[in-house]
Amino acid sequence: MSYRLDHIALFVRDLDEAVDFLTRVLGLAEMPNPMGGTTIRWIEIGDGRRFHVQAGDTSRVHVEKQTHFALSADNLDAVLNRFRAEGIHFSDMRGTPGAVNTRPDGMRAVFVQDPTGYWFEINDQK
Repeated sequence: MSYRLDHIALFVRDLDEAVDFLTRVLGLAEMPNPMGGTTIRWIEIGDGRRFHVQAGDTSRVHVEKQTHFALSADNLDAVLNRFRAEGIHFSDMRGTPGAVNTRPDGMRAVFVQDPTGYWFEINDQK
C-alpha cells in the first residue's frame, strides 16, 4: 500500500488575515474551494499540492518553529530580496533577524511566521 499527501488543514485565528499572509507575503495562490462555501479557503502550493485554512479557536494550538511548513522556492534570492524590499520579517532557525540558515549540504533556508503563529520555512532545496 502507498500513500501520497492530499492536503493539510490549519486552524487559523482570522481567515482573511491568514489568506492575506499566504497570498501576499508568501506569494501562494488561493484556489476555488472544491467543497463550496466561504468558511474554508484553499491554497495552492504548486504541482497540485494544496492545503486549506479555516477560522476557529486557536487558543489551544501549540506552535514551535521546529514544527513548520517547508516550501522550496525556485529562486530563494529573489524571495529574500522581495522580503527585504517589502519589510517582511524573516530569520534563521535561531531567530536572528534577516539571517539565513545554510545546512552542511548547502541548502539555504529562512523562516517567517504567519499571524496565527505558524512557521513557514522557505528554502532553496532542489
